[in-house]
Amino acid sequence: MAELKKIMIVDDSRLVRMALVRNLKDHFEIREEGDGEAAWQQLLVDPEIKAVISDLQMPRLDGFGLLERVRESQLPR
Repeated sequence: MAELKKIMIVDDSRLVRMALVRNLKDHFEIREEGDGEAAWQQLLVDPEIKAVISDLQMPRLDGFGLLERVRESQLPR
């Protein structure tokens, strides 16, 4: 069986994360985070994460800030 690609779902709403996980779990290995800062920290240490689905309005670091960090980073993916 093929290994599933890892994605990250970032949303401060647990219910939204649960709904997305329910719909995507058969197709992807999923990592969840509740805010952009926690998501950024995971992206720094886990090179296997291939895509991010993010809310825009979150505490600590919003989705726009997370996207800006990803675009400006030197991460090799």
